[in-house]
Amino acid sequence: MLVRHSYSKKCKEMRNDNRLIFNHFYKLRHDLKRSYILSPGKVDADKNVHAGILSKIHPVYAMILSFFSNPITKEEAILQVSDFLEISEEEAENLISSFIETDEISYSEYGGIKNIFPRNMIIAEDEAFTDPVQYTPLQFVYDELDLKRERFFMAPKGIVFMVNNVCVTDCAYCYADKSVVRKPMPFERIKELIKNAFDLKIMSFDIVGGEFFLYKEWKNLLDELIKYDYKPVLISTKVPLTEKEISIMSDYNISIQISLDSLDRQELVHILNVKNDYLEKIKSTIELLEQYNIKYQIATVLTQYNAKIETLEQIYDFLSDKKNITRWEVRVGFKSLYSRDNFEKIRLSKEDVQRIDHWINEIMQKTDLHILWSPNESNKYFNCEGGSRNFKGARCSANYSHMVILPDGKVTICEQLYWNPRFIIGDVSKQSIEEVWNSPRALELAFPKREQFRDESVCKECAIFDDCFSYPNKCYAEVLKGYGDENWDYPDPRCAKAPQFINELQAV
Repeated sequence: MLVRHSYSKKCKEMRNDNRLIFNHFYKLRHDLKRSYILSPGKVDADKNVHAGILSKIHPVYAMILSFFSNPITKEEAILQVSDFLEISEEEAENLISSFIETDEISYSEYGGIKNIFPRNMIIAEDEAFTDPVQYTPLQFVYDELDLKRERFFMAPKGIVFMVNNVCVTDCAYCYADKSVVRKPMPFERIKELIKNAFDLKIMSFDIVGGEFFLYKEWKNLLDELIKYDYKPVLISTKVPLTEKEISIMSDYNISIQISLDSLDRQELVHILNVKNDYLEKIKSTIELLEQYNIKYQIATVLTQYNAKIETLEQIYDFLSDKKNITRWEVRVGFKSLYSRDNFEKIRLSKEDVQRIDHWINEIMQKTDLHILWSPNESNKYFNCEGGSRNFKGARCSANYSHMVILPDGKVTICEQLYWNPRFIIGDVSKQSIEEVWNSPRALELAFPKREQFRDESVCKECAIFDDCFSYPNKCYAEVLKGYGDENWDYPDPRCAKAPQFINELQAV
């Protein structure tokens, strides 16, 4: 495709009335052989936009939208687009008009490729509600076009950084690998990585633990993330916080998730392996969050130790008069690769789940407290025909759109896999984000070949092997939990061809 690298003189005169602007709630990102429209996962209810958009588009559309980085009249934009793309003004107007104040998702075809666009891509200047980002059409010039490949070419959509793998608790259901002790990356290198991610237009740089508040640079890390527009939406912790720490957090306007599995001291000793004073400290943390007007949510994980109506009623009574709680999430504990207790010992029965389900549904009818109940999802396993495109549940982002940086800089594809050498794709203490994302191991895992699979795996001879793996959506963590590390090449258990579990994953 031919594009001009300069603008005609007639485009320099600009009218100042009825100006339009690209809706900067959406982000544009070029990815070598295509471009993307992306948007945050959450948005205020009064904003007429689509949240959580991830749409591949022909780079020409990104070029067109880039002309609206700053307020501009439609007439002026038509002249600039016509001149840059060497098309008629009528063609330019048709392309531009399809983006202006549209109420629904729209579709367009360019060069034989179907493109999907969210609503209100171009809006009136006075309707803008986010800070502008400067784009130029030259950012989206391409030599080759590929809108079919699923995995990002240049760098991931998002990064998850695990600040540490240390805790104040030793949970019976622990999901963390605390057996590995490695020297953490210097904070200066972490700052470089955040800047590298920003320059690559990576959408998110999320933080997990271990324990965030046990990371000595936690405040400096928050400041650095906010500097590059990576402000966390939520920080999860089991650490009882001091008033000083909560006072500091009140300045950031970041929600906090507190783990509260029981209000019975003895139950907590069994579940978390903590001292008797832990419960009072956590309750004090919640009261301080109320005092400092910080929004928070509560997470409760159910095992045989606390799957009692009495336990849930105690937690509910404690939370029901709180003003700043946004939700109470109750989850059924699932199998971990790292828990201290045998899962057979702590997992719930179907009767347990049904009994709790009945109680929660009754409570939901008479309370304003938002309760998010996550019961057993075993019905998603073994019943999806047609490969990974049809798997139930959220699409797995591992090595497709995200990568995980471990505390020492090693990079894995999934936060549940930690330092498992099979899934380490690089080391950002020595490499750039782009180098790791396109490392031989990352690409080998992303685009596997039949010969990598053992005869014991039904994937080896599957008729839809190529189509299935062209759509990355295999949850390796579920495979390892259900079949063991040695059977890493077994199919995702959501597949109808997957064998029955060797190890059960949830309630039975």
